[in-house]
Amino acid sequence: MKILSIDYGDRKIGLAISDKNRKLASRLLTLENKSLETSILNIKEIIAKEGVGEFLVGIPVGLKSESEQARKTEKFIVLLKDEINLPLQTINEVYTSKMAEENLLLSGVKREDLREVIDQEAARIILQDYLDQRS
Repeated sequence: MKILSIDYGDRKIGLAISDKNRKLASRLLTLENKSLETSILNIKEIIAKEGVGEFLVGIPVGLKSESEQARKTEKFIVLLKDEINLPLQTINEVYTSKMAEENLLLSGVKREDLREVIDQEAARIILQDYLDQRS
């Protein structure tokens, strides 16, 4: 079964997915985060459609203290766990947005087009790191 990776944000949620062998992560899509309930419903539909057996959520854990975004992400995770009965892993995702921007620019994505895929790329980086650590 595949793994779904989630890069949670107040306005957008980036999603990436593994292949069936859990070796390669690919960008999937970006959800508009208009409400937690709607976002979780959309994620549940994607899990069913894609054959996901596990999911991963990145939490921005800083070096000094827990950030406001980390607290929001943890609230999202609690709601997600209540709705989705699958194994859930968390991983530190500090600096993934910066890495995603660099990857996309190096691959030829124009700066004005970054918004469309940067959250997906951050989710892909989170997932690929996780997959690489497991192999």
